[in-house]
Amino acid sequence: MNTLRLCTLTAALAASFAFTSLAQAAPPAPSAGRFTMVHHLPVDGVAEIVAATPDGMTLVYTSADAGVLGMVDISKPEQPVLLPRVNVQLMGLGEPTSVAISPDGRYAVVAVRLGDDVANARRGLVRVYDIRQPAAVKHVKDITVGIGPDSLALAGQGRTLRAVVAIEDEETDAEGDATLGGQRPGRIDVVGLQDLYGGTSSGVQSIQLVQALQAVPGIVYPNDPQPEFVSIDSRARKAVVSLQENNAVALIDLSHPTRARLERVFSTGTVTRNGNADLKKDKEVAFKDSFTARREADAVAWVAPGVFATANEGDGKKDKNGVMPGGRGFTLMNTRGEVVYETGERTEVNALLHGHYPDGRSASKGVEMEAVTAGRFGGKPYLLVGSERGSFVEVYRVDDPKQPQFVQLLPTGMSPEGLTTVTKRRDGQQLFVTANEKENSLNIYRFHARGAPAGATEPQLVAKDAGLPWGALSGLSTDGTHLYAVPDNAFGQSRIFRIDPSDAAQGRLTLDQVTLLTEADGKALKVDPEGIARVADGFWIASEGKAVADNELIKVNMAGVVQQRVKLPASVQAKFASPKTSTGYEGVTASADGQTLYMAVQRGFDLNKPQAAILKLHLPTNTWTTALYPLDQHSKDAQKFWMGLSEIQLTEDGRLLLLERDKGGGEGQAINAEVKRIYSVKAADVTEGTTLTKTLVRDLRKDFNYVQEKAEGMVVFKGALWVVNDNDGAGWTRWVNAGKP
Repeated sequence: MNTLRLCTLTAALAASFAFTSLAQAAPPAPSAGRFTMVHHLPVDGVAEIVAATPDGMTLVYTSADAGVLGMVDISKPEQPVLLPRVNVQLMGLGEPTSVAISPDGRYAVVAVRLGDDVANARRGLVRVYDIRQPAAVKHVKDITVGIGPDSLALAGQGRTLRAVVAIEDEETDAEGDATLGGQRPGRIDVVGLQDLYGGTSSGVQSIQLVQALQAVPGIVYPNDPQPEFVSIDSRARKAVVSLQENNAVALIDLSHPTRARLERVFSTGTVTRNGNADLKKDKEVAFKDSFTARREADAVAWVAPGVFATANEGDGKKDKNGVMPGGRGFTLMNTRGEVVYETGERTEVNALLHGHYPDGRSASKGVEMEAVTAGRFGGKPYLLVGSERGSFVEVYRVDDPKQPQFVQLLPTGMSPEGLTTVTKRRDGQQLFVTANEKENSLNIYRFHARGAPAGATEPQLVAKDAGLPWGALSGLSTDGTHLYAVPDNAFGQSRIFRIDPSDAAQGRLTLDQVTLLTEADGKALKVDPEGIARVADGFWIASEGKAVADNELIKVNMAGVVQQRVKLPASVQAKFASPKTSTGYEGVTASADGQTLYMAVQRGFDLNKPQAAILKLHLPTNTWTTALYPLDQHSKDAQKFWMGLSEIQLTEDGRLLLLERDKGGGEGQAINAEVKRIYSVKAADVTEGTTLTKTLVRDLRKDFNYVQEKAEGMVVFKGALWVVNDNDGAGWTRWVNAGKP
């Protein structure tokens, strides 16, 4: 059997191998201690910041767009139950920005913006709710704080309880810069909550920051502090507060029971990467560029005595010296402002290997690490850092803050904003939770001190090395030994990935080769592959066109060189209601002898009719046959969440398997994902003009909680039906073994 030739992507990309050894030189990951996802929960409304009750049985999350707190019963983490939501608005106004739970689990303390903007300097609230009965939450009290409260965290307990609130007042000037010229400087409010337990409240103490910022070199907008995120070290009785737009952090001394003190402010400085970054949005990933960037941390978290982590998202603009915003990783710093550890290129290398690198953000801030938390799992210290644009969480063990050990990369829902840990449940389960703001969902993970259990039904695909960036898998095929996948036009030059599935039962698939596709004259082939069929002497690729006439079948040999191109004949093109229809080919499959091809047309010939189409091409005679396929309909909004076919496979027993999906999930919101189904029709029934009768084979939404929008790849491999989604170039690529078809 021929094998695919291993190709580097471009001469420039080959330079990426030079830094692979640096990434591999990091301390080896511990042999035990892994997280596995136990549930992906769609919620109604944005999920941003999430907290857990101390007993680990209830989650509370903020939903700013709806003006509510969401609550979830996780007494059974695999079967979370949504509880009644809590309206935190006041007279129709109110955007909850953060929530924290008192140490005894009695109160939820919520920061709420009240519609402030450039023209309206409305002060915000800290609202307190009694949540001891989650089904009947009671409002307790309100405390007025500064304009635009963002993050808050709690210090102390009982009669020493206080809230530290980042008063951001994030308005920008007319040019979009994060400042109003010092007219409305942010601050840190320390709010006394002692009276909740019978004590005397210490009131609201406002800590001003302008003077301190003006005295520190390297501060951006020193007249306009904008505190972003708060983390508290209860042992040291100290808070660290990020000032993202200022590229700074503030340390607050909380050792006095009623009066907080600004201990110091310092710049978080810059990150420099030389020859190991990608700064071009060009549909190719090549880590060969250099930059210097301000860290501009969003979230911060204490990880060890005197050491905290910063998630270096970035928020500003490139300055006149070419210094960019966003460090594209995370940093461990001590309370003297010294860097203890810098991730450098390692975070983005990990993203690349796991298919989570967002090339569309290369020219901006890369992976944009936004969220961070820490906790002890299995008695060991762990750090968890979330990427907004890559939709993942990096997990590290931090036995030595100078040498964090990379453990694993966890896929999340789209854009994880909030992270929390659950480590003190009575049943011994330790959990980690993400709140994903772009698709409105929560991910719940369980920690396994002795490593993840064997027999994974959802393995994770990882590239063999950093010279194999991947993502956007839109079609699958197999030769019985390997899987083959094509990405769509998320990449510049079209290509075929080869995947080794031999370790699937151990939870891992390995992408070990890539073949770049070329024209016969050697020029790069740049099309939109949506399907692939392995045949004896190469592959057939189904390329979706921007218009009807652009759809084509492309035959390539094992070296990826084009051998044949087949356009839709005029007789088939004439069946389309509009020649501008862009929802064309979405899959191709071949008969065992390679002489007959079947293609799925995503939405058929007329977008106003609930029908897809199946095309059949007998190659020796160039005979085309068309049949109609009835599509299901979305129960909420059939037009917005339209249906279509995403993949087609021919089985040995003469059935065509069709992967049918709606537009729910992803940016269409996870809660709107209804139809992710596999149906079958008889291949022999594909006769001219017939409407096919379909039989349900598998309901992925029902059987596997499959809420990814673009379920696009499907193949039968060694008797099992595998399904994968297109992650649009970066994000969770979910592989499901759906069993015997």
